[in-house]
Formats: sequence, C-alpha cells, structure tokens
Amino acid sequence: MKLIFTESYPTLKAKLSSVGGEWDETQSGKKVLRLDGGVMNWFEGTGTIQFQGKPDKKDALERLVVSALAPEIDLPPVERPSPPPDISQSKKINTPPILDNIAAQHLKGEFTESEIIIGIVSAVGTESSRVINPLKDRVGQFGYSVEEIKISSLLSAQQASLDGSSEYIRIKALMQAGDQLRESTKNNAILSYGAAKRIQEARSDSSKKRAYIINSLKHPEEVELLRKIYGQGFYLFGIHADPKRRLHYLMNDKGLSQSEALEVTKTDEDENITHGQRTRDTYHLADFFINLGKNDDQVKNTIQRFLELILSHPYRNPTFDEFAMFMAFSSSVRSGDLSRQVGAVITKERQIIATGANDSPKSGGGLYWAEIDENSGIVSDTPQGKDYTRGEDSNKSEQTEIIREILSQINDLNAEQEVTEQAFKGIQAILEKSRIRDLTEFGRVVHAEMEALLSCSRSDISCADSDLYCTTFPCHNCAKHIIAAGIKRVIYVEPYPKSKALEFHSDSVELNTTLESSKPSDNVTFEPFTGVGARRFLDFFSMNLGAGSKLKRKSSDGLTVDWDKTKAKARVPLLPISYLNTEAQAAAVFNSETANS
Repeated sequence: MKLIFTESYPTLKAKLSSVGGEWDETQSGKKVLRLDGGVMNWFEGTGTIQFQGKPDKKDALERLVVSALAPEIDLPPVERPSPPPDISQSKKINTPPILDNIAAQHLKGEFTESEIIIGIVSAVGTESSRVINPLKDRVGQFGYSVEEIKISSLLSAQQASLDGSSEYIRIKALMQAGDQLRESTKNNAILSYGAAKRIQEARSDSSKKRAYIINSLKHPEEVELLRKIYGQGFYLFGIHADPKRRLHYLMNDKGLSQSEALEVTKTDEDENITHGQRTRDTYHLADFFINLGKNDDQVKNTIQRFLELILSHPYRNPTFDEFAMFMAFSSSVRSGDLSRQVGAVITKERQIIATGANDSPKSGGGLYWAEIDENSGIVSDTPQGKDYTRGEDSNKSEQTEIIREILSQINDLNAEQEVTEQAFKGIQAILEKSRIRDLTEFGRVVHAEMEALLSCSRSDISCADSDLYCTTFPCHNCAKHIIAAGIKRVIYVEPYPKSKALEFHSDSVELNTTLESSKPSDNVTFEPFTGVGARRFLDFFSMNLGAGSKLKRKSSDGLTVDWDKTKAKARVPLLPISYLNTEAQAAAVFNSETANS
C-alpha cells in the first residue's frame, strides 16, 4: 500500500513516538526509522513512506506505523510461504571423511583435491550434449571422476510414465512436473535441493577428485541455492544457441511441429508465474558463456580454456570482449536505479571511449554521483536527484495512474451500463497484465546505452563504426539512437524481451546467428556475449585480487613457471570443512610455533 505523510518531520516523529525504534537523520532527503529488523523510509520531498526488511519484520513495523498514522486502515492478514523442506536429516551416504590435515593444507596453499560443481543452463532446443559430453571428457583428463546429475531424473515418476511418448509430450510433461513440484513445496529452488541430495549420494571415498555436472537449471532461485551451498566452488555454464537454431533442432531432429516448437520455447523462456520455468532469467547468471558455434572444435577449445582458468592456469588472459563486458558491468554498479542496474561501454579500435549507466540525469551533463561532505565525511546523494530520494519510480507510478484512469472511466459507465463487480475486477486484472506495464517513457533515468552515446557527444568523440557492450539487450528506444549514432556491433548478456528493436528496425539491425553463414552487411549486428562472465573476472584473471589463490608466473630466477595439468588445483577450492576448522588449525599452529619462544 502507498502511505503518504505531508506534515513536518517533528510532527511525524511525535506521532510515531509510541512505536519506538531508532531514527536515522543522517541521510539526504529522507528520515529512517529502524525497529527490530524493520525499516521505514520517509521521503521529505514527496512525503512517501516505504517499508523494508524481512517480510515479518517489515509487516510488523508497517502495522505499527499505519496504526499510529491512519488507524482507519484495516490491513489484511499476511500469508506466509511454508519454509523449505528440511533435508538435513536425509540419509547421509558416503559422506567424505573430514581429514584433520585439510585445514593445514589449505592454509599452506597445498590442498589439491577440491571438488568441482558445474551447473548447466540452456534454453529448450539447445544441443547441450555438444557441450556436456566434451566437458565430461576434458574434466576427466584433469584426473577427476565425473558424475552427471540430471534434474529430470528427480521427476522420475513422470519420466517412467512417458516411455514411448512423443518428444513434445515428454518436454511438456517434464515442464509441468517441475512447475507442480515448485508450487506444491512453495520452494522455487526445490530441484536444486534434490541435486544436492544426489551429489551427496553419489560421492565416493574411492575418488578424491570429483566433479559433478548438474543438467540443467531453469530457475534463478536454483542457482542462488547452489551458490549458497557450494559458494565460489560452483560454476554456472550458460550455453547459447540462437532461436532459429533451437527451432531448427526441435523440428528437424526432435520431430516437433512448428507450433509445438514455438510453444515449448516460449514456455521455457518465462512462464510468467513465480514457480514456472524462467530460463531466460537464469541464463545471464552464468559464470561462463558458451556459444555452440559452427563446429565442435570451437566448443571443445572454449571448454578447455574455461577449465584451465578454473584450475589455475597462470597464462590464460582475458579477450578484449571479456574485458569490455567486465567494464560494462563495472559501470552498472554505479547505478542507483530502483529496478535494475545496467552498464554500457563504447569501444573503438579496442579502446574504451565512453561508459554509461542507467540513472537520473544531472544539470550540466552526466548523471548524479554520491558526494562526500568535506566537513563531516558523510557520503550522500543529492536530494530529489536519484529516484530513491523521491520515494518512487515515476515510470511505475505513471503506469499505475493510466490503469486507474481507465478503471475510473469504466466505473463512470456503471451509472448507465451496469458492470458487475466481478467483471470490473477482471478488467483490472487484464490491465495489470497488459503492455501498459511495459511502457518506459515515463522514467526519469537515462538508459546506460544512451548515457554512453551522450558521453561521446559531450566529449566531441565520434562513435561511428564503434562497438557497444551492454549488460542487457538494448530497448527499442535506445536501439534507434544506436543505429543513428553509427554503432556497428552490439554485444549483450541479459536478454530483454520487452525490446522491439529487432522488429521495429529490421531494416537496420540483425541478430548474429550461427545457423546461417555470415554475409557482409551494413546493418548493426546484435550478438550475445561469449566468454568469462563479469562475476568471475577477477577470480580468474587477477593474480591476487580475486577470491582464489594467488597466481605465480615466474620463479625466483625470473623464469616462467610450468603448469602441469596433472597437478593442477582449483583456483577457488571447495573445502569440505568450515571456517571454524581452519580457524582451529590456525590456533593450533600458533600455539605450536610459539610454545618455546
């Protein structure tokens, strides 16, 4: 609900004196009340009140505030989702013994038997076996035993009943079974819980170096859970195949009709329900992005490079595409946008000439930065600058106002033409799901691509014949300016289905496809990013700044060191012990080595 208090701050503070909590008056443009984990933000410029925190803490504070400011409002009871199932008591099969010397080995940088957990995300119709099979082979060449965990095997009851069914029926049934399991458990990560259980069951003491490939993940929360369990020892491989190629495979190799192929690909991308498949939203979370390419050698060599990075090869350096996309992601984190952070860089002749992020524009040019007060040292944002200081997303508010206006006009018709309450609610639901919610022109923020182009303009730099790297596929508003500016190539990571760029500008924009032979063209080429994702850039390319161990490239004599794949160890080891074990070992070393000093 939207709550607005337009009186003064002292009046607000007095009215909420019975609520308790602590006030924070240090932030520019707003006052903050904190109570038992709940947070209330009051934006002075608009009077808007917003609540934050964990659901129970947030709701508890909201009820207290509403009761004090607007007692006539009766808040409905809040339904809570059931907690995730407790699998801690599941049967522990072949749990590896936690050796006393693992902590000691880790502290000395000598732990070499780290497990590797690899997740696969790919859209339906992607020939993922062209990646998974050579991946198994190449991992095995590093001395690892490899186990593939098929997510579909967790739906074994459904699989058993599908013997002899067509591929279309099989795909649809497994999609529905996954949806039903997520919905019935009220847990969108439930299949990753199952994958963890299968890994636990498959683990064997006879093999010290183990790798597990989870095939395949379809929901962002599945990835989030695996990262919680395995931390930096989990690697997500995103396999890309363009839509034409996937449809071609489903129709020509799997026997689906065109309508069936289109149906399952659309469902797989995003079912538009919280417990449904959301492959599109999962793909961009990958650590490595692989394009199926035109031949298997490309795929195998890409896999080999990724594995060498995981296993501490000291001489694997980033490509320019990887570096430029990392810089685009670095630009994105300066964004204070309320919905998403997007970054972009423009490059010419492999030099970065401009950067951009999505945020509110500032008079005089550019975007707002957080500023440091020279006297107090407090870092704050300009009041009424970034959207959060105004307490709302203007684009969302205008969308809501359009819907309210339409509903108001329908309500006015009620006097002449009777509209039932049920019909009225149905119309409201239709409007909420309509493309009104896709409108973007009411937002205050400058999009990242536009800011990069404007940055070139402010600096009198031509961006003709340059490349643009963007963390998200450009919207159609940005696309027309990209075309007009003379950009020749656009590289992106995250899809943006609301964009009509390819449809509106089919005369000037084309999607790079590997199914058809590339032909010289004057059009702007849009292509998906391939390579090491920004989230692991420092881990694999920095010698000492990432989460992994330090890299050594030369000996004390100044000679390059050799890298032996048979002795290679994970750059970011997955330890079968907690920090408490390592801490205890460190204490024991201290006691031992200082006993006689």
